[in-house]
Amino acid sequence: MASLGRPTDLLANLDRVTSLLAGERAGVFLDIDGTLAPIQLDPSTVTITPRMRDAIATLSRSVTVVALSGRNAQMARAIVGVDGITYVGNHGAQWLQDGVERVVPEAEPYVAKAQRIADAAEAQLGGINGVIVEHKGPSVSLHYRATVDQAAAALAIDRFLDATPGVDAFVRLAGKMLVDLRPAIEVDKGTALSSVVASEDLSSVLVLGDDTTDVDAFLALRRLRDAGRVAGLAVAVRSEGTPAAVLEAADYTLASTEAVEHFLTWLAG
Repeated sequence: MASLGRPTDLLANLDRVTSLLAGERAGVFLDIDGTLAPIQLDPSTVTITPRMRDAIATLSRSVTVVALSGRNAQMARAIVGVDGITYVGNHGAQWLQDGVERVVPEAEPYVAKAQRIADAAEAQLGGINGVIVEHKGPSVSLHYRATVDQAAAALAIDRFLDATPGVDAFVRLAGKMLVDLRPAIEVDKGTALSSVVASEDLSSVLVLGDDTTDVDAFLALRRLRDAGRVAGLAVAVRSEGTPAAVLEAADYTLASTEAVEHFLTWLAG
């Protein structure tokens, strides 16, 4: 296993993956933005390539595949476009499985609160060209990657959040050129991964991610692995500005979303 904090390239260690997923109950967990597709200035324009989609569809016939995203689960489904896999959105708070969508009970009271904050953000931040308000049901993301002055936009978002009633009910997290407001509940990508491992009785897990919210999944996998519950590998997808915490929690890396496509195509084959 690679040393924590010094992960090496997964493509140079494919034998580890072959042995990991050789069992009967394997699972592959995939973040979307920054992992399956490059992050875009406008999050509504994100797509994955047909080759990536075909690889995921092929994998889903032999292993459990979960798209594990911060996005709304329906939007995650629209981007990936593969039937027969589970879509976990809103960092674990929203599930789309076998055509049935549900919000975890703890997150339901946050839907109306998030709507009010999103409406206020549209009204007060709408004058800043490039700020995008993404209302995702029980959570809100405020994107500023497309702004001309990102530092000024980030400051304006912080001031808005500091002054807006109801924000304190949410957990406020900074991501790659965005600020997330997530329900203040004990639900994240890690709890989602653990739930799928238990419900599907998985014996091995591969998880790919690129941002701080993916660290929750990496650490949950590490706990399950240390307890002898599963075998598993956490893979950080590198990009400009990859947080250090992601690399520190990973076993291996992939150099880009293109490398992820190459890897998943190999794995599907």
